[in-house]
Amino acid sequence: MRKRNTWLEVGAVLIIVAGIQGYLARNYLIIGPGPVQKLEEMVTVETGNKDAQGAFLLTAVTSSPAGIPSWIAALISPDIDIAKRAQEIPKGMDLERYIGIMESLMRESQVVAGAVALERLGFPVSVETVVRIEAVLANSPAKGILQQGDIILAVDDRRVATADEAVKIISRRAPGEETLLTVSRQGKVKRLQVGTGPHPEDRARAAVGILVSSSLTYDLPINIEIDSRNVKGSSGGLMFTLEILNQLDPVDLTGGQVIAGTGTIGLDGVVGPIAGVKQKVVAAERGGAAYFLVPIENFDSAAKIARNLKSIEVIGVTDINEAVAILDDIARRNNGTSGE
Repeated sequence: MRKRNTWLEVGAVLIIVAGIQGYLARNYLIIGPGPVQKLEEMVTVETGNKDAQGAFLLTAVTSSPAGIPSWIAALISPDIDIAKRAQEIPKGMDLERYIGIMESLMRESQVVAGAVALERLGFPVSVETVVRIEAVLANSPAKGILQQGDIILAVDDRRVATADEAVKIISRRAPGEETLLTVSRQGKVKRLQVGTGPHPEDRARAAVGILVSSSLTYDLPINIEIDSRNVKGSSGGLMFTLEILNQLDPVDLTGGQVIAGTGTIGLDGVVGPIAGVKQKVVAAERGGAAYFLVPIENFDSAAKIARNLKSIEVIGVTDINEAVAILDDIARRNNGTSGE
C-alpha cells in the first residue's frame, strides 16, 4: 500500500509541475542576450566597398516561452528578464500576424537607414509611408478610442512619416499625460485625445499601448540589399545607417575598432529608444565589441550593465550626425586618424 501511495504522490507532483510549466509558457517570456552579427555580412551597397579595418556589429535579444528552469535562471541572472507575454504579443493576436508586424518594422528601418545615409552623402531620396494601427492592447489607455486600421497622420500636431516617429513623440511625454493623435478612419480625419501609461521597459517614458506598422513607397538612387536574417523589429536602424555610410565613404568610420550598437532611426536622422538594451550590451561584450552606441534614452540602463562588465564603453547618441562625430573621436583616440 505504501508503494502505491508513493507512486500516487509522485504522479501528483508531476501533474503540479506540468501545470506550472504550462502556465509559465502561456503567460511569460524569457528575454536574454541574442546573437551578434557583422553588418558587412548583412548589408551590400551598390558601388560600395567592404574594406573596413574594424567592424560594426548588430545586436539582438532572444525571446522564448518561460519554463521552470529558465524562470529560475532569470531570477538569479542580471542579464535575463521575465516579461509578460501580453507585453510582447497582444492577447488574441496569432504569432504569425505579430511576426508580420515586426517584419514590416524591420523593412521600414532598412529603407529609412538607406534614405538617411544617402541623403547625408548628398543623394536625392524619396520615401513615403503609411503608419497603421495593427492592434490596441487589452490594457491600453487608448482602448475604445483608437481602432485597428486607423492611419496615424500626426502626433501632438506633428506629422509623422514612420511608425518609429509616432512612437518617439509619444514616449517623450510623462506617463499619465494625454497625447493628441490625428488619424484617418474610413476616409474621415479625427483628432483624438488619448491617455498614456508607463512603457513596459522604461516606466519613465510614456506609451499608448498600441502596435503599429508601416507600408512604404520609396525611390533610392543606389540599390541597398540588407539580409536581416532572423532579426525583426526596428532597433537596427542606427547600425544599418552607419554600415551603409561606411561602405560608401572612402574613410573607414570604424577606425579599426569593433563597434556595436542599437537604436531606431527616423527620416530626420534622430535615434530613438529600443527595448532589451541590457541584453544587447551583454551580447555586444560577448561578441568582442569595445564600444556600444545606444540611444540617449537607454544610456543609463546600458551604462549600469557596462559597469559590471568593465570591458565595453557605452556611448549615448541622439542622432546620426552625433554618431558619426563620436566615431571620429573613437578613431582619433585609438590611432590618431579622423573618421570624417
